[in-house]
Amino acid sequence: MEQIGLEKLKQTLRYGLYNQPLITINFNTISIMSSLSDAGVFAASATAISGVIIALINKWKSRTNVIDEKTSISTLRDHDVFNTLKRVEEEVANMKFYTHNDYDRVKTRMCYDFTKHKVKVCGGHMLDLIDINGIEIISKDKLKSIIIDKQIEMHKEYIHNIRKDWLRRGISEEDVDYVIHLFETFRYDVVNSFEHRINSIFGATYHKSNFLLVLAVLEMWAMGIDLLPRDMQTTFVSLNGKFKNIKYEVNR
Repeated sequence: MEQIGLEKLKQTLRYGLYNQPLITINFNTISIMSSLSDAGVFAASATAISGVIIALINKWKSRTNVIDEKTSISTLRDHDVFNTLKRVEEEVANMKFYTHNDYDRVKTRMCYDFTKHKVKVCGGHMLDLIDINGIEIISKDKLKSIIIDKQIEMHKEYIHNIRKDWLRRGISEEDVDYVIHLFETFRYDVVNSFEHRINSIFGATYHKSNFLLVLAVLEMWAMGIDLLPRDMQTTFVSLNGKFKNIKYEVNR
């Protein structure tokens, strides 16, 4: 009777391990154990069940990691960070600034133009990162270097573009530099946090694949982008009436 019970248990566990989900194994083994009267058989059954459950959990973890490693980073083109960029641009477009209770058209438009360039440049570099050929298999150190370089390139390019745009719209070089410096002062904590978080992401053991690393970085960037309207508001409110009477060429 004992031998038959153990053989039946082995067959059930074997069948459950390869063809049935974990919960099915639980129900089958419970039924078998309840029919075995011998305490030794019950103990052996419980030990065997525990071993199988652990094996199944490890197998599930392993299978999850394989899926992550094989997931194409190109699928992150649909990440919410790109929706966040669009939403933030719309939020800033709806902002209005005032000087001595009068609507300040120049300050309002300058704020939007700044945001427009930043959103376009950052979104473009993020897509470039996602589309890098072979990004799934490059080393973690190489990926980290690429991401840091992309972040630096984003900053340099959108600053270059807004400088060029403001200068051709009639803002003096001195005033352009003043506004950019003001914005970067308010934005410093966010940018500095990016560097710390990148080091943390790549130093952790949770991100087993390049897909998960890039995903974590995009989530980090999305958080920073969410704070952009606040920083734009703070920057341009601080300008007071500095540009109110400037002839800002909106249609250029």
